[in-house]
Amino acid sequence: MLGWAGNTVAGRMSTGEISPMVVVFLRWFIISIFLILFLNKKLILSFNLISGKLVWLCLMGSLGLTGFNALFYIAAQNTTAINLGIIQGIMPAIILVGSVIMFKEAVNITKVTGLIIAFFGVLVVVSQGDYKRVILLSFNYGDLVMLCACFFYSGFTLGLKNKPVIDPIVLMTYFSLSALIFSIPLLIIEYHIGLIQVPATSTAWLTILYIAFVPSFLAQIFFIRGVELVGASKAGLFINFLPIFAAILGVLLLGERLFVYHLISLFIVLLGVYLFMVIGDKEKNKSY
Repeated sequence: MLGWAGNTVAGRMSTGEISPMVVVFLRWFIISIFLILFLNKKLILSFNLISGKLVWLCLMGSLGLTGFNALFYIAAQNTTAINLGIIQGIMPAIILVGSVIMFKEAVNITKVTGLIIAFFGVLVVVSQGDYKRVILLSFNYGDLVMLCACFFYSGFTLGLKNKPVIDPIVLMTYFSLSALIFSIPLLIIEYHIGLIQVPATSTAWLTILYIAFVPSFLAQIFFIRGVELVGASKAGLFINFLPIFAAILGVLLLGERLFVYHLISLFIVLLGVYLFMVIGDKEKNKSY
């Protein structure tokens, strides 16, 4: 989540420096080349494990990675880094509902309460500690695009449930190649409508390298492993930490001020996560 929170800052830093589809293409191009150079033998040996899931791989790469990130960087051109983080707080709810519908995952009142409390912590950030802001909240174009993007990555998280038994780094390489292939048509469209902007400064290239190696690679590997260990709904709950981390990084890197409501929000989110993962699981085990 910390790596992805950094992506919200990087997304804002890319505004005016790099066009959205160029960011998407370069992030997957760089990390794909990097991984292929180091894992070429493992990729060949593991191909039989992934060959029977090519449709699944295409959907995961095109919608979950390229689709999400394309919408994310479009949104970054039109809203703030804090908003990018805040809106992603809705993903745990989408993932939980999807887990119940698709996988018949059992939930209890404590887990639902933990989810609501954690999301309430996100609302504290949205409202800046003032409930009137929630009532009067209006979303701009960037916020709506980010909201749509959340459904794409929630689908990716749920899709990990069906992943083959394969080394997470090797799987990430296949995801990267799929995402790269499906980013090319979007890059061509951006070029033809005259909106393409390639990185021309050292800051722009550093931003691209960060996006490629931290949110695109390290954070994805950690998340895939996390879903493997604790399940999609639990892993999705940790997305509530993203807006908190985004706010903190906004203070450190963009010079934004840290307010008391940020700390209150962090406490509430931690409480919600604790109820969901610890107390909720204890009650579930007792019921068995």
